[in-house]
Amino acid sequence: MDSNFGKLNHRIEIRPYELGESISGFDCGKQWFNNFINTEQVANYRRNRLGRTKLVYFDGEFAAFFCLSPSSMESSDYDEQKTRHADELYDGPFDMPARLLGHLAVDLEFEGRGLGEYLVNHILADTIESDTPFRVVILHSHDDVTEFYQKYGFVKASPNSERGADTTLMFYDIGKLPE
Repeated sequence: MDSNFGKLNHRIEIRPYELGESISGFDCGKQWFNNFINTEQVANYRRNRLGRTKLVYFDGEFAAFFCLSPSSMESSDYDEQKTRHADELYDGPFDMPARLLGHLAVDLEFEGRGLGEYLVNHILADTIESDTPFRVVILHSHDDVTEFYQKYGFVKASPNSERGADTTLMFYDIGKLPE
């Protein structure tokens, strides 16, 4: 972890979203994320067992959230010929166990304080320590945040994907880290 992690650690509280909890006033500048956390969508996400939402408080104020789910990454999700670093991934008959970072959003009021960087490092560390042997952390990145995730070691799984999606599948290979 870098020095920013240590500087922020005592100022941040991360706790699970609980059903029935009222969250409002969050604005990260992206309507979809705002709708998710400010409405019943977050409760439906939990009820339908699509993942776990974590609420992030900075100096006691609601500042961010992220969602995590177990997932998998299939060999068809990346093409060794087009993707750097993919040749080191397991090339066996099974999908690689993955942890999906479904959402990560920081309220505009808290931007520029290193909170996004802190959360990426927290999620990677938590995934490494998990009892589930995840090989990769995956996410679906919009173009405006792809460079952010690349700064922390995520690589594009399917550059120039034929799927026509408005997101890019990215991954972080935990299998390369020493235990």
